[in-house]
Amino acid sequence: MIKIGQGHKSEVFELPDGRVLKLFFSRFASLAPVEIAICDSLARAGVLAPRVDETIEVDGRPGIVFRNLKVGQTLSSAIRTKPWQILAVARDLARLHAGVHECSSHELPSQRTRLEEEIRASVGPTEEARSAALRALGELPAGELVCHNDIHGLNVIVHPSGSMIIDWVLATQGNPLADIATGVLQLRFGEQPRGLAARAAQELGRAVFWRAYLRRYLELRPCRAGELARWELPVAVALAGRREGRMRRQLLKRIEYLMRNGPGQAREVAT
Repeated sequence: MIKIGQGHKSEVFELPDGRVLKLFFSRFASLAPVEIAICDSLARAGVLAPRVDETIEVDGRPGIVFRNLKVGQTLSSAIRTKPWQILAVARDLARLHAGVHECSSHELPSQRTRLEEEIRASVGPTEEARSAALRALGELPAGELVCHNDIHGLNVIVHPSGSMIIDWVLATQGNPLADIATGVLQLRFGEQPRGLAARAAQELGRAVFWRAYLRRYLELRPCRAGELARWELPVAVALAGRREGRMRRQLLKRIEYLMRNGPGQAREVAT
């Protein structure tokens, strides 16, 4: 088998028959059955997502073999290698994400419950910000539509025959606007490369990408002005607890801005 990628929790390999193996590191072995259960729920809900073919063990490490996941580039890599396609890729992600939000599931965990837990445990935001985020969350509608909750450049595989969103371990049933607000924050404030020129180029590309993605998504699934903006504070506080480095610092700055101005003055997330 050929190694084609690696993340914090697992390695990814292409098997001789073309299938894809996700092999978890030993310390994250407990995530394998969680992801399998979620993938089964997504299949029953009709979501376009990786389907489990079989489970295997390699050197004591659990692995999941997917039958419908094609070997391709991550979204981040696709943009770096073909930057002139950035608008097309952004619009395609919006289409994929909107398709996810056409599906419902009563089997997946509650998005609201997870957000509440993450907000309470979030490191970095002030107690005032956590309290404000919980109040805001309590005033927002829940939902039962499938949400990915971790959209970013490494969780989308771009392939000529059709792209696919991967890594569904944080999937829930909930409100799509919370999912979109989370995705926008991650696409907007993701980690930057070293070097001033590289950072400047990526920052420009990032702004073009997330705005094109959001614009297309709202064309496909319109919402009233301000609805999306109301989700930004709670998801930013929750997200700050599971991100580190520059992204956490950027999120904390954004949270401070939202605390000063409120969602009514911070609607650029939805424009």
